[in-house]
Amino acid sequence: MSIKLSAIALGITLTYGATAALAADTATVYQQGNDNSATIEQFDNNDATATISSFGNGNDSTVEQFDSTSVWGTILATGSYNDGVISQDRVRDSIGTINQYADGGDATITQGGSYGGGWYSHGWGSSGENLYATINQFSGWGNVATVDQTGKKATATVNQSGYDNLADVNQRGMGPAYITATLSQSGTGNDGFIDQKGSSLLATVSQTGNYNEAIVMQAGNNKVATVTQIGNNNYSYVNQR
Repeated sequence: MSIKLSAIALGITLTYGATAALAADTATVYQQGNDNSATIEQFDNNDATATISSFGNGNDSTVEQFDSTSVWGTILATGSYNDGVISQDRVRDSIGTINQYADGGDATITQGGSYGGGWYSHGWGSSGENLYATINQFSGWGNVATVDQTGKKATATVNQSGYDNLADVNQRGMGPAYITATLSQSGTGNDGFIDQKGSSLLATVSQTGNYNEAIVMQAGNNKVATVTQIGNNNYSYVNQR
């Protein structure tokens, strides 16, 4: 089935790609039930919006937006064992948001990346710009949130509550605007990790509870790191170089 769908998608792209370039696109998927899977792909657009809402168990949701400006990807998952992935590559002015209300869910947002091929004709440089990523995982355990951003003016926010959750933010960027990462975790046994390289780096970690761990790594110029932990048996480590 997936091969047939890919062939159809390729045929549509070849047939309508020239006229559809830089058009505004809106895609919405709503699923309710068990063991569902949803994928939205958007290429070469202005003002593209992709939304996946999944209510059930064992759902996989993927949003891919490439070679575009002003894109917005949103995934909402309620249930157990939901995985959400938003990939926004070679984009400018992008927003990625994943909201999960489940146990053991994985959420990944990747933004920016290097432009290649004809992308240089847009005159936007060599990486993404104006990148905003938000992951919310509430009332769960064993959740994993990952944000990878490469570009100018990147902002990442991760909020988690529960126990044994992991938040990992990796950012690479240069420019006068701050590269900003904010992690907020409440519960027990949560791990928060921020790794930033570039200039104008700002990292903030807030943890409430016991046996939590926060690590901030910053390399570059103009670095600010703040870690606040309230509770017992917490560990924090900040490295600036």
